[in-house]
Amino acid sequence: MAAPMVATVGYFQAVCGKQLKTNKSDPILDAGNGKKISGLSNIAKHLLRVSDDFKNLSLEERIAAEQWIEYARTEVSTDKEAVRMVLKELNAYLQDKVFFVADRLTVADVFMFHSLHAVFARLTFQEKEKHINVSRWFSNIQREQAVRQNLSGVTFLRTPVYDGVAAH
Repeated sequence: MAAPMVATVGYFQAVCGKQLKTNKSDPILDAGNGKKISGLSNIAKHLLRVSDDFKNLSLEERIAAEQWIEYARTEVSTDKEAVRMVLKELNAYLQDKVFFVADRLTVADVFMFHSLHAVFARLTFQEKEKHINVSRWFSNIQREQAVRQNLSGVTFLRTPVYDGVAAH
């Protein structure tokens, strides 16, 4: 399994409190009553419906979250031109938002973060600055260790910024 997929599985396990099994490359969630859910996007959508963390989302917010999960699954790729278009679209969308859905972290943010991690790891500082809104969102999300899991942090500044703590 690729590192972003492992991180997504780790986050989902923490949220739902159940182990996810893997079948070759697809994770499988035992939802109980003999029901099994396979595939990251299907598990993410299931969590939107049942997890306590996401139960207080409105129907509109849940539908928007499902759309962003599908967007991450279908639109984020390794093709350089497609990546440019995705970053442009996301940058415009996040212009006046902190998160993709609602006013807090949701599964949509987690899924999008893991989908974009490899993309951001390859971007130059100039490309990150060009897409300042999506870079701000990404930087904000990666601070959550529960979300980032085992993925490496992505640097957004060339030179370290003084944070008020002396490094000895």
